[in-house]
Formats: sequence, C-alpha cells, structure tokens
Amino acid sequence: MAMNHAFVPALAVTFAVGIGVGAVVTMLVGGDAHQCRQAGGPVSEARIAELEASPVQGPATFASSAASGTVTAAGEASGWPTGVANRAVASRPDTDRLLRDLLTLAWNDRRDFSEKLDDFLAEHPGRDGIAIASRGVFDLGENHDVLPDDALRTMYRQQQDPALRRVLAQVASMRGDNGLIESHVAQAAAGLRSAVPADRQHALVELSRSRHVAAADLAAPLLRDSDTGVVLDALLALRATGNQRHVSLAAGLIDHPDDAIGWLAADVVTDLQMLSESARTRIAEHELAAELPPLPMPAAGGVSNCGPAAGM
Repeated sequence: MAMNHAFVPALAVTFAVGIGVGAVVTMLVGGDAHQCRQAGGPVSEARIAELEASPVQGPATFASSAASGTVTAAGEASGWPTGVANRAVASRPDTDRLLRDLLTLAWNDRRDFSEKLDDFLAEHPGRDGIAIASRGVFDLGENHDVLPDDALRTMYRQQQDPALRRVLAQVASMRGDNGLIESHVAQAAAGLRSAVPADRQHALVELSRSRHVAAADLAAPLLRDSDTGVVLDALLALRATGNQRHVSLAAGLIDHPDDAIGWLAADVVTDLQMLSESARTRIAEHELAAELPPLPMPAAGGVSNCGPAAGM
C-alpha cells in the first residue's frame, strides 16, 4: 500500500498535464475553426455544421484527411469533390511563364513572332490563350523589330477572334496607322442597324472597347434611339471614345425626361470637356491597357489550413 500511495502524486501530475494539453489543443483547433468560419462565410459555416452533425469519426479518418494535402482541404472547404478541386487547380495556366515563352525568340528557334503566336493559339485555344496572346501583342507595341508593321497587318487579316483582332488594330493605331482600327470599328458597328435593342447595345459595347474617335462618330446617332438602354450605352460609348467635338451631342440630353439619361449625359459632358478635339485620333497606350482581355488567374501557391475557399 505504501507503494500505491507513492504513485498518487505522480498520477495527479500526469492527469493535470493531460488536461492542460487537451485544453490547449481544443483552444487551437477551436480558434482555427472559428477563423475558417469567418473567412469562409456561409459555405464554410454550412460545411462545419454538416461535420458537427455527423457521427464522431475515428483517428484513421482524420489521419487520411490530413495526409491528402491542400487540394483535399480546398475541395472540402468549397464543397467540391476532391477530383473536381484537383482538376480546377491543375487547369490554371502559368500565365507569366507562357507569356515569357511567347515573347522570347530563342536563337535556335527559326519562327518569328507571328508563327509563334499561331502555334501558341493552336496549343492554347479559348479565352485564356486569347488573353495571353493579346497581352503579348500589347507588350510588343513599341518593338518594331520583333513585331514589324507588315506582320501586324498580316496577323490582323488572318486572325478570327474579334478581341485579338481589336488589340492588333489598336496596337497599329498606337504606332500611327489608323487603317485597321477604322476598319474594325466599321465591322463592329454593323449591329447598330439591328431591330433588336440588345443587338444595338452589344455593338455599342464593342465600339466602346475600341477607344478610338471613329467609334464615337458611329455611336452618336444612337443617342436618339427610342430604347432607354440603347441611349445609355450610346452615352457610355461616347464617353469612352469621343472627344471635345462630341460635347454638344451629350449636352443635348442633360434635360432628358429620363433622369438616368440626364445624369449620365452631364457626366459625359464633364469628361469630354477635358479632352481636346484631336484626342483619341490615335489609341493611347493606357486606354488600350484598360481594354485588354483579362489574364487568367495564376495557380494558388500557398498552403492554407482553411483551404482556398476560406480566403475568398
């Protein structure tokens, strides 16, 4: 019995230490879960509620989840199956590397930029490929050696995608040749003659993206359109492509009975009054940069305990 009494203090200390460690772990886990709830929003809260409502799982299940890595955590946090989350991460292109490879003319590669661009688009069809190609063309705007004017015009004639064609024409205008952008604007304006208001609005949006004064001249007659939405888009096109010559056209709508049209017209007048009559007769670099197709988001590089969805 003496030996049993001797073990009592040791057992008490062990028990106390065990409780303390358990409390610390509980606080840490609880803190992480609380942070994930706040960061993840309703999706994470629903997922956590689902887990809390399910039967308690054994250690083997937790070990399997921890060993599966960030992609599994991302799939659980977003509510996606693991395979879907895995494919989503894997499908994100390495934009910087692709753009760098596109713009680099290696000594042992006999292709010029035009040929490289064709091969790139064949390998990367779709919106992401067009966005990267457009950025490459824009970056070569001042480089006549890698992208000569003749090659630029040839690429415009051969290209089928309207967004890339527009960028090619805008780069040519930056260099002082407005022939391509004027041709492109005339083609984009074909929808203005449609009897469907949505078609006219779509054409006005395309004209706005040109950022060239030729588009403002084509959009101006739509300020008298019978459809309010069309008039509003015509004003937006005028703001994006017009100059001081178009101030009077917008000013005539300030007293329009539709308040939305009158307010927007006043804003357009204010913006255009700050421009000269020769503004936008040549594409400005900063305005073209604002109209480039958006580059794809880079692949996630960090590891988060809450998964990507918790940081959204």
